[in-house]
Amino acid sequence: MDYQGLTATDLANIRALNRCFLKVAAGLESHDIGDVAGRRLTRMQLRRLAATPFLLFSFREHDSDYWIRLLDPDPQIDFGLDADPPADDVRQLQIAGLGFLWQLSCRNPYAARVVSGAPLSWCERLAAMTLVDLLSRVAIRGDLITRRFMSRDSVWRRLLVGGVSSMPQLRTTSQLCALQVLLTSSQHERRSRVPAAACSLSAPARQLAGNPARGIGDTKV
Repeated sequence: MDYQGLTATDLANIRALNRCFLKVAAGLESHDIGDVAGRRLTRMQLRRLAATPFLLFSFREHDSDYWIRLLDPDPQIDFGLDADPPADDVRQLQIAGLGFLWQLSCRNPYAARVVSGAPLSWCERLAAMTLVDLLSRVAIRGDLITRRFMSRDSVWRRLLVGGVSSMPQLRTTSQLCALQVLLTSSQHERRSRVPAAACSLSAPARQLAGNPARGIGDTKV
């Protein structure tokens, strides 16, 4: 069976969402990536990092208990009270990010899994909802977005060093190694179709990671 890879538009949206997340993360201690590398990134390095061909942030895709409660048609009254509401910039990122994953899950769930590391059941549950209903459920959740690889600082260190390098080959290798970790570190059983979807991503991912100048510009530092 053939699997449709990500389109150029999908990759452009991933890059834009990552740029938005990096701006949000700069103001949130729990999302801070600078401390992982022990240094701050330049503007150009942040652009290169944003070109990583998957989402640098997570919607807690593997926290099944959280999403069961969130999407319960008759939710517990106190569920909305155990988290502060999101700041405006976080809410905008949630709307844009979930809107992107919702439409990708409807159109190409295996590609949605590649860019988010989500289990198929999560993608299918998103696709079964209307976008309006989905966004209304998450509107008050300030605890939804987390930095990806929260317990894997070694992955972040690689992204923040090799993944932002001015050398395209090193940058591509570092970013695709992180993608491999994303696809293989799930705590849930994965079907064999996910690696096939990842294979279909390889060419555009290498093109994007190896040449982030497309659409955002690049200079050596």
